[in-house]
Amino acid sequence: MHLSRIRGFLAIFALVPCLAQAQQVSARAAARFLDQAAWGPTPASIAQVQSMGFSAWLAQQFALNKSDLRDQPILTVTGTSNSNLAPVQAEFFFNTASGEDQLRQRVAFILSQIWVVSQQSGVTQAYAYPPYWRLFRDNAFGNYRDVIKAVTLSPAMGRYLNMANNNKANTTAGTVPNENYGRELMQLFTLGLTQLNLDGSYALQNGNPVATYNPSIVTAMSKVLTGWTYPTAPGATAKNNNPEYFYGQMFAVEAEHDTTAKSIFGNVTIPAGQTAEQDLDSLLDALMAQPTMAPFISDQLIEHLVTSNPSSAYIQRISNVFENDGNGVAGNLQAVISAILLDPEARAGDDPSAQVAASFGHMREPVLFFSNVLRALNATVAAPNPISGDASNMGENLFNAASVFSYFSPLSRTEFNLVAPEFQIYSTQTAADRVNYVYTLLYGKPRGIRIDLAPFVNNATTAQALVSYINTNLMHGAMSSALRQAVTTAMASATTPMAQAQAALYVVLTSSEYQIIQ
Repeated sequence: MHLSRIRGFLAIFALVPCLAQAQQVSARAAARFLDQAAWGPTPASIAQVQSMGFSAWLAQQFALNKSDLRDQPILTVTGTSNSNLAPVQAEFFFNTASGEDQLRQRVAFILSQIWVVSQQSGVTQAYAYPPYWRLFRDNAFGNYRDVIKAVTLSPAMGRYLNMANNNKANTTAGTVPNENYGRELMQLFTLGLTQLNLDGSYALQNGNPVATYNPSIVTAMSKVLTGWTYPTAPGATAKNNNPEYFYGQMFAVEAEHDTTAKSIFGNVTIPAGQTAEQDLDSLLDALMAQPTMAPFISDQLIEHLVTSNPSSAYIQRISNVFENDGNGVAGNLQAVISAILLDPEARAGDDPSAQVAASFGHMREPVLFFSNVLRALNATVAAPNPISGDASNMGENLFNAASVFSYFSPLSRTEFNLVAPEFQIYSTQTAADRVNYVYTLLYGKPRGIRIDLAPFVNNATTAQALVSYINTNLMHGAMSSALRQAVTTAMASATTPMAQAQAALYVVLTSSEYQIIQ
């Protein structure tokens, strides 16, 4: 490893507590860590984390970049536009089940949930999605500023939120720049609606929350983002307003860029006379300088990886790392992800004697649920496979979110006022769908999926041995006595080791304890 990268790792881990250092890791701690940092634990990955320690495992994951989603044809065999996302979705689940770069995949998916592009209300062409997803794969451990720029210039986002061919005002034609992307860039992707303190609490002025922007700032943002068009397709001639083409990066057409001065958020004025590229760089600098971005993004990353209800102290610790990685750099996602996963609040439950709060953790959203179950059952996943259709039935249609607000809102709460985003798409029907899917996996022959229950069958020498094996590998060793009794009861009527394994796994994988990652 290059010396500069080693120094980078050391700087990152210096920011987190001593838990980051190499030490003896229990099976429970390794399994919990992998439920947060991967698509789910397996016996082999648990042993790997135990052997390597958290920090070395993270360093290895940061260096891996192997998974891919293959490019799709632009046209069908009949010459029509190809809108079939199924091959892309199937390959995504193939990667989650068997890909080595587990952490990169998780973070890339989380970023895609924040920076939504969807077939609904926008990008219908299937070939747009692999290159868009690669932006998150390749920048998952980079700098958040680079994520903002890469997505801003993505033709897929340009189409979805109308930044492509967003021309400066034309008084003769009576047109003005489109405000969609400028608004959502602030509201959903960087700042949020309300200014935040580093601990995630509202910044108050005269006792009232302070808005991050107003309508005049949205108008100014629309002007900042004028003058960009789609990449030029091979064999075509570049135009001021190119037709849709989703490979490559959008480019600036200065004749369509508004060069007036613009007053944006944070009392920042972008000077007159700049190019489209210069205005974009000025905007990126202004965004990265806003103190509300650190808690806004850090809180969402914590929610997806560790817990929906982090303490204010947890959010502040991560926000501090977002603002300064130890080397004066803001937005270092590698440092932020490390700090989230190694934080005392994330690792507190590793101790079996620790009292984990009932509000800690988060529900397995459908994509995470499927990936976790497949890995737990040693599944071999082929392409094609039907997994994306099943996930869609449970409320999470991969790369096809219902709106720019994603599959579910990060602000969604339960009736008890706990933040619980994934519960927004959880219903009586989707709960039943989860149970049916587990039954099909264990007792049926789903197309494109082959599970291997041999490790469970081999451990079914006694009921206690099998329950212990399942508890260690699927439940972090935290199975309640009630669930343990339910499993034992279900196994009692089974007459073969295979039937015992199936019965035990069915009870565990459909239990409420398994649905919530703690």
